Amino acid sequence: MSLFDLTADSIARLRTRVQGHLVGRAAAPTTRRKRRRLRAETLEGRRLLAADAGGFRHNVFDAEDVNDDGVVSAVDALIIINSMNRDAGDDALRFTDVNNDGRRSVLDALRVINRIGRERSGDRDGNVDDSSRRDRSDDASAVIPELPDEIRSVDGTGNNLENPGLGSTGQALLRVADADYEDGISTPAGGDRPSAREISNVLSGVEGDGITNERGLSAFLYVWGQFLDHDIDLTETQTDGELFAIEVPSGDPLFDPTGTGEVTIPLTRSQFDPTTGTSVDNPRQQVNSITAFVDGSQVYGSDQQTADRLRTFQGGMLVMTEDGLLPIGEDGGVIAGDIRASENISLTAIQTLFVREHNRLAARVAETAPTLSDEQIYQRARAIVIAEIQSITYNEFLPALLGHRALTAYQGYDSTVDPGIATEFSSAAFRFGHSTLNDDIEFFDNDGREVHEAVELRDVFFNPTLLEETGIDSVLKYDASSQAQEIDLEVVDSLRNFLFGAPGAGGFDLVALNIQRGRDHGLNDYNTTRQAYGLEAVESFADITSDIELQEKLETLYGDVDNIDLWVGLMAEDHLRGASVGELISTIITDQFQRLRDGDRFYYENVFQGQELRSIQRTSLADVIERNTTVQGLQENVFFMLAEVRGQVTVASSIGDRPAGSSGRDGAADRGRTSADGRAAVEGATVELLGDSGEVIDTTVTDSRGNYRFRSFEETGDYQIRLADSGEVIDVLISNGSTRLKGIDFELLV
Repeated sequence: MSLFDLTADSIARLRTRVQGHLVGRAAAPTTRRKRRRLRAETLEGRRLLAADAGGFRHNVFDAEDVNDDGVVSAVDALIIINSMNRDAGDDALRFTDVNNDGRRSVLDALRVINRIGRERSGDRDGNVDDSSRRDRSDDASAVIPELPDEIRSVDGTGNNLENPGLGSTGQALLRVADADYEDGISTPAGGDRPSAREISNVLSGVEGDGITNERGLSAFLYVWGQFLDHDIDLTETQTDGELFAIEVPSGDPLFDPTGTGEVTIPLTRSQFDPTTGTSVDNPRQQVNSITAFVDGSQVYGSDQQTADRLRTFQGGMLVMTEDGLLPIGEDGGVIAGDIRASENISLTAIQTLFVREHNRLAARVAETAPTLSDEQIYQRARAIVIAEIQSITYNEFLPALLGHRALTAYQGYDSTVDPGIATEFSSAAFRFGHSTLNDDIEFFDNDGREVHEAVELRDVFFNPTLLEETGIDSVLKYDASSQAQEIDLEVVDSLRNFLFGAPGAGGFDLVALNIQRGRDHGLNDYNTTRQAYGLEAVESFADITSDIELQEKLETLYGDVDNIDLWVGLMAEDHLRGASVGELISTIITDQFQRLRDGDRFYYENVFQGQELRSIQRTSLADVIERNTTVQGLQENVFFMLAEVRGQVTVASSIGDRPAGSSGRDGAADRGRTSADGRAAVEGATVELLGDSGEVIDTTVTDSRGNYRFRSFEETGDYQIRLADSGEVIDVLISNGSTRLKGIDFELLV
């Protein structure tokens, strides 16, 4: 059979061959590799793939492209099959760990074969070329699920029939680790630790533009993360309550430049269940003011009054302006299901998007079932939107963040599972997103080019009227077209020094807030929390992070590895293989979302089935965006922004006939092999990637075949590829987060 023209029959035969290897094979133990910081490297360094160097490697850019030639074919599957017993260090094996589990097995080959089968049937996913993407603008043929027999309540009550209050509004946060209040009752923890602001200054300052996500996660990582967070938890501060100010070190360059030593950052303690905090046997427990379930409460509200305020009570529609935006209330914020919807314009944009999606679905329902009442239309559209939010969360967002095997397979509703929010999750682990924000918001058109001047992040807080000028389309396109910052301890200045205003004029430090809020909530230390979640305690700072400089800073601040603030320890962790978070943070987030899924009687996989279920599962965030905006041409998975340009440098065959190591008039390095068309590859030629202002972003050298590749694109837009030896420049456009430009070739003239 042809390796490049597989038929359905040949795919089936190859799949049978692979499955034959499964019999009697024992699984090799999984190993975890530690994360290291990335810098621009040469081609063989594989900048985005550097974390997988050594052992069995995984192609982060396109997992099934085992030989990394830009095409997924039977060759990739055969490489895996033929290499089962070969040396793992053999570079010819390339990226044979397809599923990124730390080993090479027939499961990797099966994944390649299944990808080939999907592409044959026209059902591609992952990173694809523009020409292969399906049109999402019209879903007229999609199945509109029927109204379920039972509708979930707006406040979460009655979900669990045996215990109707589970997951509903006003429930106390759960604790996995014991409370660690100073007095065992309610006095904040961490009295023997440095000031939260001091810790922030030592650990969280950003140098330059920061470090973008090594796995190519897009800005939608934090946009969806915040949108989702506002669906499942809200702990409000006390009104005129207990103060727990953050001490500012004397001489802090921003908050205390004159060195008074008297400056503090104000903070009020969180609301708590008044029946708690009475003794060491009944320590203070904070309260979740909204429903715990992933139930679209940020769109629809968590109480009946809010839900009614958002409705037109005509045709099942939600209230919107004539321009398709959320209305502005008397307080200057948008009117939405959650009080935090105006915190930044990316969040407001996605809030607006799902109100549009509700109204689009309501119109479809009304058109196909004109006899339904306003209430029936509203509830049917609401049920579908909630299902879409759940599907995007579990099928796109969580796999992007945690990897594909973090959560167990869904086994159906379990009434014994408590879906309540754990304080370790809401007060620490799910605040990982604060480190991922970029320091500005940009506005892109469908070509991935800027259409409006960028706005600094500090200027988009509680500024929803900006969307009246820009609309939501260019914001959502930018979020899909820009890489997020790495999940680590570094946080951009807009959040660390200028949150809600300049220092002394409303300015705040979100890092210090996270640490101080954890102490307010009596969170236990990092090591104790590890043990509470079933993990082994670490014995040294080196067990948390392989970054020696960070180890030293942690030891200077805390002294004892058993006394680290939980949020700090979580953000300092080396990342798990195939994930963007460390071991404990992954464990906490996985535990929470499995309970939210398994303890929800109305979880979409428990409610819908057949074509209705498939229709929901096939609806990606990219689909929702393109169906409700003018945005077109998004990558299939908008949680990743991974673009590539590749090409070859050659010379005329007469030059290529020179002995290896000779140099021609062009000054290029060694000549490589001569191709069938008479051109000779140039090995060692320097190729540069230039930004739209002419700055050098990355540099690489050609391999023995004259090939080069760039994957250093942090956002879409115009770039140039320059051959350093000749000065020749080729213009390229990266239009979306899965652009793959091949054949950007140079031919040296002598």
